[in-house]
Amino acid sequence: MTISEEQVVELAQQYLSKLQKANEIEFATFKPGVGEDYYQFLDGLDSKCFHLADCFRIGYQNEEVEAELESALDIANIKVDRESKEYKLLISKFLFAATEACFQRLSMYKGDFDYKDVPNFSIYGNTNYVAQYIDTEFPPVKKRAETIAIQKEVNKLAKEIMDKYPRTSRYDLANEIADKLVKEKKFLKTPKFKVIRKKYLTKYPNF
Repeated sequence: MTISEEQVVELAQQYLSKLQKANEIEFATFKPGVGEDYYQFLDGLDSKCFHLADCFRIGYQNEEVEAELESALDIANIKVDRESKEYKLLISKFLFAATEACFQRLSMYKGDFDYKDVPNFSIYGNTNYVAQYIDTEFPPVKKRAETIAIQKEVNKLAKEIMDKYPRTSRYDLANEIADKLVKEKKFLKTPKFKVIRKKYLTKYPNF
């Protein structure tokens, strides 16, 4: 069965709305508290959002989102060939929705969420959350010698890993590089996993 572009957009928009409603309910009923628990919660959510962003941008499989898509198709009684371009478009739209909703959720807990933008959220991509976090170019700054040395080492390790395992996600790549840097002990202050992922992997996936 062929699914129309209108149906693709409708299903994805319904999924986005479902995730947004879940965000609002969670935010109203759950608070991580202050101190270490709060920052651990933000770090975990931040990692999840960046992983979703990589799935959307690079095309990694995401079992959770694919299961949501299968459920939506079953409910709508729509059959789509899993190898068709329509199905691939659906996956892309659902991944975009999941990424957008995740960064919305993160922004709510960080306190920089603009509530007046909620009615404008759309699967067409006219919101700022995904664009804000995907392919971000860091502004040019004068870097210290150690920062430059760390960047060179990260690039070298990243290239080795990506050449061997080209479908490594940004999350896993940062994690592996962080472990290697700790073991090598080349630098006075080894950057943590989160810093590596955000600051040193701007060339991902091409090093």
